[in-house]
Amino acid sequence: MRGISISLFVFLFGSFLYSQPAQPTIIWDPSPNYTAGRTVAIDSIVIHTTEGSYNGAVSWLKNPSSGASAHYVIREDGGQIKQLVADNNRAWHATYYNNRSIGIECAGFAGQASTWTQGILPALYDLVAWLCYTHGVSAVHPTGQATSQSQQDFNSVGLVGHFQIQPWNRTDPGPHFNWNALVTEVNARLGGGANPNDRIVDNVDPGFSVLSGNWSSGTSASGKYGADYRFASTGPSMTAECEWRPTLPHGGTYEVMVWYPHGTNRAPDAPFTIYHANGATVVPVNQQNSVGNNWFGIGTYSFFTGNSGYVRLGNNATSGNVVIADAVRFREVTAAGPPVWPAPNGLTATALNSTDIAFNWNWVSYADGYWLDIAESSADLTGMTGTFQNANVGRVNGRNWTGLTPGATYYWRVWAYNAAGGAHAYPAVSSITLPTAAPADPATNLAATALSTTTIQFTWTPGANTDGFYLDIAESAADLTAGAGAPTFQNVPLAGTTTSYDWVGLTPGTTYYWRVFSYNTNGGVHAYPTPASIATPGGGASHGDGSSTSKKKGSSGACSTDGGSTWLFALLGLLPAIVWLRREHA
Repeated sequence: MRGISISLFVFLFGSFLYSQPAQPTIIWDPSPNYTAGRTVAIDSIVIHTTEGSYNGAVSWLKNPSSGASAHYVIREDGGQIKQLVADNNRAWHATYYNNRSIGIECAGFAGQASTWTQGILPALYDLVAWLCYTHGVSAVHPTGQATSQSQQDFNSVGLVGHFQIQPWNRTDPGPHFNWNALVTEVNARLGGGANPNDRIVDNVDPGFSVLSGNWSSGTSASGKYGADYRFASTGPSMTAECEWRPTLPHGGTYEVMVWYPHGTNRAPDAPFTIYHANGATVVPVNQQNSVGNNWFGIGTYSFFTGNSGYVRLGNNATSGNVVIADAVRFREVTAAGPPVWPAPNGLTATALNSTDIAFNWNWVSYADGYWLDIAESSADLTGMTGTFQNANVGRVNGRNWTGLTPGATYYWRVWAYNAAGGAHAYPAVSSITLPTAAPADPATNLAATALSTTTIQFTWTPGANTDGFYLDIAESAADLTAGAGAPTFQNVPLAGTTTSYDWVGLTPGTTYYWRVFSYNTNGGVHAYPTPASIATPGGGASHGDGSSTSKKKGSSGACSTDGGSTWLFALLGLLPAIVWLRREHA
């Protein structure tokens, strides 16, 4: 009877006790699967998992043949919430609880810890807080579950799991879901004394990870946060380490608090290391101390927006004990920075060569990242037009910009931003002029040697400022000078360290005009040496001048000399075969 009267009180007056949270963005996408109206007040919210994808779940719950629905479905990343059934109607989601409850489906799987990301969880907290405020539902998680399918005797109010209503065939939202965090976060949004920007990471949450060593799970200690905790044996050196990494909504100052069930076999110096915006701080915690079983503060630190800040615990503590890894809370004290983020100072630009500039600057407090802007005129830079370019370089204080134009002047600036909003501040515009690129020095000691009737070996000595070479050949001086497109012109690119090249497949008895020219990628005019020429041995009439000549055709149609010498070359060609036959059949 006491439970009923409390429930009635919360229903009648709960919305007045709560402060109004923000209403999340919800997309109306109606399902035909519902029962119109209700005969009792809404006193509970049932949490489900879809056991499939968001899009698949929405489609199935709108299908008349499914015989199922839910009031709300939340996408895997929390970026979208759809409402399929109006709150004042009964969705078909939890059998005998349909009349009294709101059903929320979370895209994912009850058996997978990866379902509960820092994307979907805040969206769930926001939605549940809004529904608790709207319908006067108590932001508590009752214990227990139904004992049999026929009795259907689970009868509790608040934030309920599907598994509590139908334990015979449902497990969702599963063992990885953190009910304590849900209650804490929802109450924070309802004005229950906590800040909605606070983040709690329990040892079963996606933000918790074992980095090394052997961490056992425990459930027997009283005063634990959530369903269980982790522990590792201690020793003089660290052999086991774990981590709590939240996704903070924006940068600022946060108090870091730890929760652990205390005990006499705990380490008196469990080494928690806080990685924050200004470095890392080690805080030894006496886990034998009775201040456990509650939130215990270990310092206030500055953090950036996102997940760059975290807490680690190692087992390098007094031997013969255990360290306990349970939950860590990041409680926001102040939001980051003033309304206008200050401009970076200490800006420098250094030309590394004729195409690359190294930009550097000092850090700005609470900056989540920096933009580097450049342009080839001051007007283009400030107007962000024309030659303007920029890059979001992230949370660094230096960037090399490559591939610029030799001899050009670049105007530039760096500005900071913070994900929490506010206007950024631009520093004064600076400029730097790149040096003009020096051309590559010509190759020297050029030589060409005919290795056979079809192969010429070219050699040379590389000059300074050289990134590569082109070896050009042609069958006339005119084609070589004309370059690409000329009838007999050919060339090949070579690396700057190359000193020789064997050109094969040439025409016997042909004169080739050639040159090797050097280049560098920084620009400048490439260097041509004086062209030279060399003839391949063999063949008949010369084609070296590129002019057409009269030829007699042999039976093969190939170029030939007079018939008197043809038989001699044929006979010479057969000699190797004759020698082979004698050797094989001797």
